[in-house]
Amino acid sequence: MIWDVHVHVAGVGRGNSGNYLAPRFQRSLACHLFLRRLGLDPKVWNAGDVDEQIAQVIIGQINASCVDRAVLLAFDAAYHDDGTRDEQRTLMVTDNDFVAELATTSGKTLFGASVHPYRRDALTELERLINKGACLVKWLPSAQNIQPDHPRCFPFYDLLAKYRVPLLSHTGGEHTLKAFPDSLSDPRRLEPALERGVTVIAAHCGTSLFLHEKSHFPAWQEMALRQENFYGDLSAFGVITRIWRLGPLLRSPALAAKCLFGSDFPVPPWPLSCLGKISLKQTLEIRRTRNCFDQSVALMKAAGVTDEIFGRAGHLLRMAARSPTTTPLSMGKVAA
Repeated sequence: MIWDVHVHVAGVGRGNSGNYLAPRFQRSLACHLFLRRLGLDPKVWNAGDVDEQIAQVIIGQINASCVDRAVLLAFDAAYHDDGTRDEQRTLMVTDNDFVAELATTSGKTLFGASVHPYRRDALTELERLINKGACLVKWLPSAQNIQPDHPRCFPFYDLLAKYRVPLLSHTGGEHTLKAFPDSLSDPRRLEPALERGVTVIAAHCGTSLFLHEKSHFPAWQEMALRQENFYGDLSAFGVITRIWRLGPLLRSPALAAKCLFGSDFPVPPWPLSCLGKISLKQTLEIRRTRNCFDQSVALMKAAGVTDEIFGRAGHLLRMAARSPTTTPLSMGKVAA
C-alpha cells in the first residue's frame, strides 16, 4: 500500500468552514501557483463555494490516484507566548472540524489534526480531536510560533504519548508560510517529545530548499539513528536540492527504515530539475502524468524509494488501518 502522510488542505472561510488565508497570502505567487496546480483560476477566491471547490479537487485527485491512504492536514493559527491567538502573523488556518469531516468523504483519507500547544485549551482540544479520529498532529513551528523544546509543550507531549498519536513537525527552512525564525524548526528541538515517548515524524528530514540555507539534514540523520521513535517524511524531495539527499538515505538500511512518503500536495515536484538522479525518459513520463499524487509517487519511485517506505506509515499512525464510514462530499460542514 502507498501511504501519503503530508497532504495540505486550504480555504478562505466561505460557508462558515472555519478556514482562513491572509489576504496578502492569497495574492502571493505561491498561492496562485498552487491554485493552478489544482486546476483552479485565482479568481476562484471570489466564489462563494471556494472552500468546497478546493475540497472537491483534492478528494477527486486522491480517489483517482494510486495512493491508498492520504492524511489530510489541518493547520492551526499562530499564537502568542501568553496563549492568545496572533491574528497579525497568522497566514493560514485550516479548520480541524472541516478537515475531519472532509476525511469522511473518501475511504482513502485520514484526518491529521493541528493544535497549537500554547493555546489555553490545548489539552482539551487535542483530546477532543483524538476522539474525533485524528491519526497524527501537524505543526509548522516557524509559521505558528512553536518552540518545541519549551517546557510549556511537555504536557502536550504527555497526552500525545498517552494516546500514541504521532507528531508530524516541519523541520528545516520554510518559505511559503514563514512568519517566525527558522531556528524553531531545528529537529533537535524535538528531543523532549521523543524523551516523553512521542513518535515524531520530521517533515522534509530537516533538508533545505536552497543551497545557501542552513541544512538540518545531518542533525536529522544523527537523531534518526539514535532515537527509536524518530522518523522523517520525504515530502518536497522532488527537487534537485533535496533529491540528492536520497542517496545516503537509501544506501543505509538504518536510515531508510526511518523514512515515510509524503507528497506535500499541492506543492509540485520538479522532475526536470532531477535529471541525473532520474533518466530523461522517466522525467518526460512523469511530466506527462496529470494526477498530482501519481506524479509525486512516480518521481520518488524513479529515484529509488522502496515499497517499505511507501507503506511504513501504516504501522505508525493512530487508527491508520480503520475503514472510515464515507459520506457524500456535499454533506455537512464541507458544503455549509
